[in-house]
Amino acid sequence: MKVTGLLNKVIVIESLTEGELKTGSRLFEDRLMHLDSYDENLSAEFFSVEDADSFINCLRTISQRIPKENIVPIIHIECHGDEDGLMLADGSHLPWNRFRNELIKINFASRLNALIVVGACGGANLIGSATQMDGAPFFGVIGVKEEVKAGDLENRFRDFYSALFEAKDGDVAMDALNKGIGDNEPRFGFIGARALFEAGFRSYYWKFCRGKGKRERIEFLVSRFLQNPEIKSRGIKYARSKVKEQLSKPEDDFEFFRKRFFFTDQLPEVLERFPMEFEDVIRVPDA
Repeated sequence: MKVTGLLNKVIVIESLTEGELKTGSRLFEDRLMHLDSYDENLSAEFFSVEDADSFINCLRTISQRIPKENIVPIIHIECHGDEDGLMLADGSHLPWNRFRNELIKINFASRLNALIVVGACGGANLIGSATQMDGAPFFGVIGVKEEVKAGDLENRFRDFYSALFEAKDGDVAMDALNKGIGDNEPRFGFIGARALFEAGFRSYYWKFCRGKGKRERIEFLVSRFLQNPEIKSRGIKYARSKVKEQLSKPEDDFEFFRKRFFFTDQLPEVLERFPMEFEDVIRVPDA
């Protein structure tokens, strides 16, 4: 895992009920509140939120502060989760898609440098929603799908942050996070924005740019084209020929989605960080 050296603030957001082990606040007090001892440019903040709306408002405040304060954040989430989203302290539920939409704003504000750490069961399910190609929600995300005991989670993240800021090496930090975990036990994983885009576009290409999927897409677009009176007056053959012409170059789709996902119209420097070629991306792994 490559972690940019620009990261300068860990922001912990906790939403846990009364009586539960407050892993977020304990992690903050034990490992994060004195990050400046590693580097004077490092700092950390802690937020406790009760419900989904407060959680969203917290994320929006963070996205507004990032450009003003030159923050390059690690957003660390401590709450419960499942395959559908995050569960907040008051029992409300925050779907992964809604969470992802706010992360896109944070990631854009940080010029595609935000690292998300989800200390919640099911945290890796955020990855599923992130393969949508409407914008990268993070530079990278760390999470685990299966249930992990709160005490074990806390200890592992203590080791993770110690290794991350002492060694300044993401791979060393991930090794510390997974130290001692057996082959049949839950493991924390990292996935980056590039891998997410490649997986998302590869799926799109094989579903909608080839075979039956492409034919169905053509007929759908023909029906849409025929709603235009001028095109309708020229007939269905004309409409179908125009659609087929537009869909003849999936490379154009690749460039369109890449620009949108990586914000390159507004952040042109990002292209240098994520070089990729159409032919390499659509190739099925191990094919």
